[in-house]
Amino acid sequence: MRIAFFGTGDFAIPSLKLLNGKNDIIAVVTTPPRPQGRGKKILPSPVEKTARELNLKILTPENPNSESFVKIFRNFSPECGVVVDYGFILKEPLLKIPRYGFINLHPSLLPRYRGPAPIQRQLIDGCTETGVTVIAMSLEVDSGDILNQLRVPIEPEETAGELALKLAKLGAELVQTTITQIEQGSLSRSPQDHSRATKAPKITPQDRLIDWHNSAREIHNRIRALSPLPAAWTTFREKRILLLRSKIISDIEQPKTQNPPGTVLINLPGVIVVTGNGFLELVQLKPAGGKVITGKEFRNGFRLISGERFDG
Repeated sequence: MRIAFFGTGDFAIPSLKLLNGKNDIIAVVTTPPRPQGRGKKILPSPVEKTARELNLKILTPENPNSESFVKIFRNFSPECGVVVDYGFILKEPLLKIPRYGFINLHPSLLPRYRGPAPIQRQLIDGCTETGVTVIAMSLEVDSGDILNQLRVPIEPEETAGELALKLAKLGAELVQTTITQIEQGSLSRSPQDHSRATKAPKITPQDRLIDWHNSAREIHNRIRALSPLPAAWTTFREKRILLLRSKIISDIEQPKTQNPPGTVLINLPGVIVVTGNGFLELVQLKPAGGKVITGKEFRNGFRLISGERFDG
């Protein structure tokens, strides 16, 4: 099948590679090179890098809905458009061009967690199950008919980065299954129950700041939801500390003297912190401007003093 692939981020790469091996990818549409990293160097998107390695035709419109791009796209005569982690909302003139329309891969069990941050929001909410959904694209974001869906358990310690990698691989297979069903004429579709829809809004700076008055479970879920990027953070000795991995501790008792949330218990190994309900061990941290370190390395490097606290 003649496929036009729309994607930008790392999540889209497994789908692009798998589809390229089984279909005719006539064009890869991705965002233009953007400033990235500390040095703000202009770099191509992850999908553009991969497309170059695969020797595929690359298009980088500033606005894929512009009249000029729609005209260019129509000349490619795609049979199907596939959208994975692209970053633009596509409008009707573009959506109507492919013979079989556009399909989109979304990393949640739609209609739940519609929006730009489904993986992070599911982990913040403490979900134990997620999935990947392939939908027929419509004018309303993430609301098209469901074509295929696969349920996936979420492991208790799984970070957003780890979950995204798992879902990207499973999602790629589901996209290819959908393409095969389109070709065979065996595809079925089910309208979403819009009354069950929930939102997954973009992560804000405030979402990243840890409030130690929350429970150990809530803080743990927030840390793993934002790891490795953009990362949850707190402060210690007025220095910002990124928190990348944690572990809930359930087998110690609260000391007789009530310690306020954020206090580090220095009489125990590692970095164990008092929360609003329970204790949390900080397993991986990254001081501002420094490298990723273990809790033990943090403890030794900062020479912790009794009564010291992390602040939120």
